[in-house]
Amino acid sequence: MLFGLALFVALAWSSQASLHELEAVTDARSRSRSGLLLAAEVMSALKDVETGQRGYVLTGDEHYLDPVEIGMRRLDDTFEALRAMLADRPQARLDTLWTLIDHRVALAERNIADRRAYADEDSPWRRRLEEGRDTMDRIRVRFAAIEVMLRAEIEARDRSVDALRTRASVFNFLLPLSGVALILAAWSLLQRERRRRIDAEVALIAANARLEDAVARRTAELQQALGEIEAFAHGLDRSIEDERRRLAREVHDQLGQLLTALKMMVHRALQGAPGREQDWPQIEAVLGEGIATVRRISAALRPPLLDDLGLEAALGLACRQFAERTGVSCEATLADAGRLSANQANQLYRIAQEALTNVARHAQAGRVRVDGEAVEGEYRLAVEDDGVGMAPQARSSLGLLSMRERAALAGGELRIGAGAAGGVRIEARVPLGAAGEDGG
Repeated sequence: MLFGLALFVALAWSSQASLHELEAVTDARSRSRSGLLLAAEVMSALKDVETGQRGYVLTGDEHYLDPVEIGMRRLDDTFEALRAMLADRPQARLDTLWTLIDHRVALAERNIADRRAYADEDSPWRRRLEEGRDTMDRIRVRFAAIEVMLRAEIEARDRSVDALRTRASVFNFLLPLSGVALILAAWSLLQRERRRRIDAEVALIAANARLEDAVARRTAELQQALGEIEAFAHGLDRSIEDERRRLAREVHDQLGQLLTALKMMVHRALQGAPGREQDWPQIEAVLGEGIATVRRISAALRPPLLDDLGLEAALGLACRQFAERTGVSCEATLADAGRLSANQANQLYRIAQEALTNVARHAQAGRVRVDGEAVEGEYRLAVEDDGVGMAPQARSSLGLLSMRERAALAGGELRIGAGAAGGVRIEARVPLGAAGEDGG
C-alpha cells in the first residue's frame, strides 16, 4: 500500500511537472511568435519610411510624407519591444540591426531635406537613392536571419510539446496500474490533471488563432494599402497629364497669341517711321523665335497630335524632331495604335520619349527605330538603337525606373535587352481590352 501510494505520488508529481513544462514551452513558443510579429511590424514601419520618402523625392508630393512620419513614430517603440523580446538572444545582433535602421532613417530624412532644397538631376538625394536601397537590402537580410532563428525556435518548441504529450500519455497508462486500492484516488487525480491539460491546449489553440487572425488582418491591411497606393499613382499620373494639357493650351493659346499680336503691332508701329525700317527684320526674328519657343514648350508639355491624331502621328513627329535635333536617323512604324486606350497611348508615348532621350544622351547611335504592333492580345512598343549598349549600372537609373512605372500604370510591363545591331532594345507590353482606367 505504501509502495503503491509512493508510486502514485511519484507518477502524479511527474505528470504535474510535465504540465508545467508544457506551459513553459507554450509560453516560450508564444514569445517567439510575438517576436516574429514585432519583427514584421518593424519591417513594415521601415518600408513605410522607405516608400514614402522615395515617393516624395521622385514626385515632390507632400502627401508621401504622411507614411514617413507615421513609420518613424512607430519604429522606436516597436523596435524597443522587439529588443526586449529578444534580449536573451545575442545572436540576433539587434544593436547592429538598429545601426542600419538608424542609418536608413537618416538617409530618408536627408533625402527629404535635399529634395526640398534641390530639384535638378545632380541633387544629392538622387545620388543617395542607391545607398538607401543597399541599406534596405542589408536590413532585410538581418530580419530574414531573425525570422529563421525564431521559426527554428518555434519548431523546437513544437517538438518539445509533442514529447511532453507523449510522456503524459505514458503516465496516464501507468497510473491505473499503481494498485486497485488507489485506483479511485488515482482516477480523481488523473481527471484533474487531464482538465488542466485540456485547458492549456485550449489556451494554446486560442492564442494561435489570435496570432493567425492578427497576421491575416495585417496582410489584408497591407494589400488594401497597396491598392490605395496604386490607385493614388493612377490618379496622380492623370492629374499631371491633365495639368500638362491645360498648361500647353494656356501657353499656346494665350502667350502665343500675345506674341503674334505684339509682332503685328510692332510691324504697324514701325511702318512709316523714319529711320526704323532697318530694325524690323531683327525684331521680327526675335518675335518669331519667341513664338517658336512657345510652340516648342507647348508641344513638350502635351503634344497636340497625341490628342488629335493619336499615338502613331505623335511618335512620327517626335522621331522627325529627334532626327533634326540630334542628327541620328529615326524611323517610326506603328500599326493598330487605335486599339489603345487614351491612358495607354499617353504612357507609351512618354516611355518612347524617355527612351529617345536616353539614346541621345548615352547610346552614341547612328540609327534608332520605333516599332509598335498588336500581338496575341497585347500591344508591343519597342525602341531599338545601334549604339554602344547599356552599362550595368544604368539598369537602375531613374529614367528606366520611370519607364517601368509608366508601363505598370498602363497595366503592362517593360523589357530591356540587346538590340539586333548591338545597341539596346526597350520594349513596353500592355494588354489590349484590359487597359484599366482611361484618361490622360
